[in-house]
Amino acid sequence: MDARNELTLSVTTPSDREIVLTRTFDAPRALVWDAMTKAEHVRRWYGCASVSLAVCDIDLRVGGSYRFTMRTQDGVDHTMTGVYREIVAPERIVHTERYETTAFTSPDALVTMTLTEQRGRTKLQSVILHPNQDSRDAHLSAGMENGAGEMFDRLAALLTTMS
Repeated sequence: MDARNELTLSVTTPSDREIVLTRTFDAPRALVWDAMTKAEHVRRWYGCASVSLAVCDIDLRVGGSYRFTMRTQDGVDHTMTGVYREIVAPERIVHTERYETTAFTSPDALVTMTLTEQRGRTKLQSVILHPNQDSRDAHLSAGMENGAGEMFDRLAALLTTMS
């Protein structure tokens, strides 16, 4: 197996309601955890290069919430919000996820993210469980695979600068 292929994003649909994102990072789990849960780091990688992250609020506790608002160059906001249901640092977070724009709000999905470390590398797996197939398919058709791929590339680049 080519080690570089392990570092790219894999997107699968194991059921009619799920999307599974898998990516391995060349960094220890504690570092990946910090990069994904602390606003000062999330601000540096969340979203795509073509948008700015106008809002990055994280209240990392069970019952706490997050809000990330990406703003396009023409001023359109795309917001992800959710509530944390389970947090087991540095290995697992379960939270809801809702996408909001002025024209559309998605139903809540349930996201289970796990981080596993082996030999100083961390595998991220994020299982997104939608309430129905239509919601899952809309998420897939909105370009999420390319967006998530770019976002995780930005995270990987940030991890190389963290110690």
